[in-house]
Amino acid sequence: MNKTLKKSLVMVFSVFMVIATVMSCGCIGGNTEPSANLNSANTNNELNQSKGVETTKNSEFITVTDMAGRTIQVPTKINKIIGLGCSLREIVYLDSEDKVIAIEMRESVKAKSDDDKFPCGTELPYLAANPELIDLPIAGKAGANYNYEAILKMNPDVIFIGNNKDAAEDLQSKLNIPVVVVYTAAIGSEGQNKKYEDSLKLMGKILDKEERANEVLDKMEEYKEDLKSRVSKATVHPTAYVAGRAYNGAHGITTTDPRWPPFEFLGANNIAYNVSKISEGKEVSKEQVVSWNPEYIFVSEASMNEVTADLVKPEFQGLNAVKNGKVYKVLPYCWYAFNKDTAIANAYYVGKVLYPEQFADIDPEEKADEIYMFFDGNVAYEEIANRMGGYGKLEA
Repeated sequence: MNKTLKKSLVMVFSVFMVIATVMSCGCIGGNTEPSANLNSANTNNELNQSKGVETTKNSEFITVTDMAGRTIQVPTKINKIIGLGCSLREIVYLDSEDKVIAIEMRESVKAKSDDDKFPCGTELPYLAANPELIDLPIAGKAGANYNYEAILKMNPDVIFIGNNKDAAEDLQSKLNIPVVVVYTAAIGSEGQNKKYEDSLKLMGKILDKEERANEVLDKMEEYKEDLKSRVSKATVHPTAYVAGRAYNGAHGITTTDPRWPPFEFLGANNIAYNVSKISEGKEVSKEQVVSWNPEYIFVSEASMNEVTADLVKPEFQGLNAVKNGKVYKVLPYCWYAFNKDTAIANAYYVGKVLYPEQFADIDPEEKADEIYMFFDGNVAYEEIANRMGGYGKLEA
């Protein structure tokens, strides 16, 4: 085979494999590190010999039912945690980051090349606010190929994993460590919000952080009520559209979210509202976008290059939002799963743009840091903005 062709095929296959492993987090994740080879006889023997050596880490256990309907016994006292499947975010929300002993590969990446389109490190609010977590050992990828041997040696009291029952069963059977499936997917619709509430309360119960879990959920409602109250005083509700909503990769202007949380929190006039009944990335036709002709467009900075390339095309140059200079950048909400803190921060920025009179007292950057301080324990806006771009008008 021609060497150049062979090299190209290897490169394409490698990219495909990275993308294939990132889907479990709902937006973009990934790993490029090799994991433990469980097919080797030596590895299996070591796991079998080590598994179950310490069957009772604490004298007492509680029985819980996780978000996949699995019944699990977990210790009443948790000292060491690993959050897989993009669940570290919620561990931080629950003020339990001091018990975290390992992270996922993408979370550990401090800098990336220009052609690396996957989220990492301090692009993520919970790591921008807690950068010391980036230096922890790596437990595996977001969706598969976990480092079983390393996890076994670290011996966590519990492992949380987002939205992956099969992986949870596999990990628990191999390691004899309780693995709890939690909900790390989108919020937006009533059903999605309820799953998230139940999941956070479950994590709070396991981590002895029930009060904090309720505090987080109450604060989310408090922000939502403030946003809705402000918008209720407005008499004009311009049409709005979110472009480039990430899911399994970055996308262009024709990808949106019918129940994008910032619009939902505000009660804004989301022109794509009827495309779906849940918050999700949805591809629509370019003809549909042109037909909708939104007055305002908000672009996820996860897909800035893709959307910017679309905006210069003749068919989109005629959009009202483009002609009138009403295209704005927002921080990525769907970025290594779903940043609920960023969703709220974005809502205040979007509110400031759509309803300037009702949000006259709001400085979006200061408000974002207030929100990050509450959820993540420290400010984060400047670091994220340095990596992603920050709030502002997009000159199309």
